[in-house]
Amino acid sequence: MPRSRQRLVAAIVAFVVFGGAGALVWVALGPGDDPPPPIGDYGTTLYESDAVVLQSSEHGAELCVGVVDDSYPPQCSGIPISNWNWGMVEGEESASGTTWGQFHVVGRYDGTEFMVTNAGPYRQPSPDDGDPFAAPCPEPEGGWIATDPSRATEEHLQIVMRTAEREGDSAGIWVDYLVPPEMVDEGTVAPNDVILVAAFTGDLVRHEAELREIWGGPLCVTRHNRTMKELERIQAEIASEVGDQLGIEKTWSSIDVTANEVEIGVVVADEDVREALDERYGPGAVELHPALMHVL
Repeated sequence: MPRSRQRLVAAIVAFVVFGGAGALVWVALGPGDDPPPPIGDYGTTLYESDAVVLQSSEHGAELCVGVVDDSYPPQCSGIPISNWNWGMVEGEESASGTTWGQFHVVGRYDGTEFMVTNAGPYRQPSPDDGDPFAAPCPEPEGGWIATDPSRATEEHLQIVMRTAEREGDSAGIWVDYLVPPEMVDEGTVAPNDVILVAAFTGDLVRHEAELREIWGGPLCVTRHNRTMKELERIQAEIASEVGDQLGIEKTWSSIDVTANEVEIGVVVADEDVREALDERYGPGAVELHPALMHVL
């Protein structure tokens, strides 16, 4: 879900964090000790995750599968780890009764607890390819330049974004920076600093003409398949009855306006759940982000 200055997004994008899972059973191990026998039915499937492991004075070690609070010490909701041993890893931190660190863990999950079979250094994720906020329109002849600099101010930008958002078929509004974002301060947008990107599901010709009457800066009007209202409805349904019906262990959710999809953080992403969501909402409407990945 991250440039030095967060981009402007002209849509109310809900981000929901769900509670942790299960009750805690924690067994402390000494250096060189073997893990205890599995508690419950862990099955044979191995999962792996690169995540924060956190133990506090209130609970034993947990694998953080949702959002980690940016506090000191950090806090999170996670999956209890039944056999964690800090002697298995290096680089943990401790403060105010809490110990935590980022690690790569492999183990089994029984639906409530995680049993570690191996742990090691955290693996940094691969860098994202490209810029998700890049304007999807072809560059105009002569480049991305303002057609009317007098109507390409911060004030005009805010007005045109609100106007686009009020359209019934609005599918998301954002900006693509033509200069490093840190060079743009609130209230000081220059005519050629940003491209306004407005997505709709309906008449693009009409929308572009109406937006150009307000905004004189670079403009990209593009088509998406789903409106913001549709995405918000999908997000709300999965957060409640649909997610419960499919047995989805949710950890967070958000709306990606550039990808025109609902993103759902889950503990495990089973193929039958993916297929059920595709069948209900259409392919590409929901993207699942599992905290535990099957070991191939």
